[in-house]
Amino acid sequence: DFDFVYDSGCLHHIPPHRRINYVNLIKNSLKSGGYFGLTCFSAGDLDERNGSEITDWDVYRGWSLQGGLAYSEEKLRDIFDEFEVIEIRKMKQIDQPNTMFGESFLWTALFKKK
Repeated sequence: DFDFVYDSGCLHHIPPHRRINYVNLIKNSLKSGGYFGLTCFSAGDLDERNGSEITDWDVYRGWSLQGGLAYSEEKLRDIFDEFEVIEIRKMKQIDQPNTMFGESFLWTALFKKK
């Protein structure tokens, strides 16, 4: 078991029917009280690099994630409802080159295993 698990851009490439397995993998990998960090596409941002804002049904109707799915804060809270939300916020834009990374079209989030 781990104290911390981090996903930097995997969730938005996982089909809706695989989310349950994804969440269970995270839960089973963390110690009690362990933390889960997440970076994923944010819904509502017009940046061309952002993910698609299609419904789960549209994924299967079109047989495509269309490059990756963008999530609302509400959707993230719903997917990770078995975790305590520490913080969900838009990432701060950081111009490159820099020693840090930041793109404002991404969510950054921290959850704690209950």
